[in-house]
Amino acid sequence: MRVWVLTHEYEPWIIGGLGVVATRLSRALADLDLDVTVFSRGHGDPKVRREHNVTVLRIPKRAPYYRRDRRRYRGGPILSIAKHFHLDWPDVVHVHSVGFTNLASRLRRRTGMPVVYTCHSLVRDEPPSRHKSMVMQRQERLLTMADRIAVPSEWQRQGLIAAYPHCADKVIVIPNGVDVPEEVQTVNRMATRKEDSAIRLLFAGRLIENKGIEPLLYAVALLRQRGLPVILDVFGRGSHNYEMYLKKTAQRLKIANYVRWCGLYSHHGMADVYASHDIVVVPSHGESFGLVALEAMAYGIPLVSTQSGGLSDFVDEQVAAIIPRVEGDAIADAIWNAVKQSETMTARVVAGRSRAAQYTWPSVAQRYHELFANLIHNMGRFSFATMPRQYDAR
Repeated sequence: MRVWVLTHEYEPWIIGGLGVVATRLSRALADLDLDVTVFSRGHGDPKVRREHNVTVLRIPKRAPYYRRDRRRYRGGPILSIAKHFHLDWPDVVHVHSVGFTNLASRLRRRTGMPVVYTCHSLVRDEPPSRHKSMVMQRQERLLTMADRIAVPSEWQRQGLIAAYPHCADKVIVIPNGVDVPEEVQTVNRMATRKEDSAIRLLFAGRLIENKGIEPLLYAVALLRQRGLPVILDVFGRGSHNYEMYLKKTAQRLKIANYVRWCGLYSHHGMADVYASHDIVVVPSHGESFGLVALEAMAYGIPLVSTQSGGLSDFVDEQVAAIIPRVEGDAIADAIWNAVKQSETMTARVVAGRSRAAQYTWPSVAQRYHELFANLIHNMGRFSFATMPRQYDAR
C-alpha cells in the first residue's frame, strides 16, 4: 500500500504536537511495510531523501510551490515535482495540515483515491489572527472533502461534530501515540532530594493563552512565597507579543530569575529534557489530546495536569496530581501536593508508565493501516487506466 502524507511540519521542522504525530506515525506506518512518501516543507530546491524508511519530498516555502498571501501549497507545481522525481501514485492520501487542502482536493477529484484527514485541532477555536478566517475556510473544505476524519480524542470528536454536523458519519477516534522506553528510573525524586535543592518544573507546548502558562507563572510565585524552591523551564514558542507579555508578567511577579524561556526544542532530544526535570506541568484549559502529558507518563516523570479536553481520556488521579481549575492557587496546590506526597506520586509514575504502554506508535499505526485498507476496499481500488498518463500541473 502506498500512502502520501501531506504535512507542513515534519522533523526537523516541528512546532507542536502535529509535527510530532506526523513524523512518528509516518515512520510507524513504514515499519508496517507501507510505502510512505511525506510531502513537507524544506529549503533551497525541491529534493527527495530517504529518512527512517520514509521517502520525504522537501518543498520550499516559496513560489511557485507555495503562496504566502494565501498560506497554502499549490497543487499543480507540487505534482510537477512528484513527476520529476518519478514518485508513484498513492493508494491513499493522508493529510495533517490544511495548507495542503488544494493538493488533496485535486488528487481526490481527478483520481478518486481516498483522502484521510487527521484533524489535530479546529481552527475556529484558535485565537483571532489576520489569516484565521481564510485558514478556517480551507479546513472546512478539507473536512467536507475527506472520506474519513481521524481525531485523537472523544472530546475532539464531539467538538468537531457539534461544529460540523455534516461530518458526523465519517469521524473516528484514533489516539496519538508515544515512544515508551523499555526501562526508566522511577525513583522517588521528592524523597531523595535535599531540602534546599531546586525543584525543576517543565512546561512544553505552544505559548498561547489556552495552555494556561500565565496562571502557571502565578503558581510559581505562590510556591516560592510558601518557601518551595521551584524553577520553571518553558519549552515552546508563541507570537512575539504574547511571549513578551508572559515575560513581563514574570518580571512583575518578581520570578524572572526563576523562569527560563527555552524556545523551540528538538523533539528528538526531549527524552533528555524530561529526564532533567522533577515535575511536568500541563495546566491547559483544553487539549485535543495532550501529548506532553502522555510523554511525561511514558518517561516516568511525575505529572501535574488538568483533565481538560482530550486529557480526560487518559489522565486521572491514578497517574497524576490533578489541577481542578486553571488558576494560580489551584495549580500551586497541585504542585505542592505532588512534592509533599512523594510516595503517592511514585505510585502514580508507575501507573502512568503502564497506561502509556497502551498508546504505543505501532498500535496506533496499525489502526491507521486498517482504516486505509478498509477505505480502499470499500471504495474500490481506483483504476490506473482512468488516471492521467502524466501528473497534471495545471
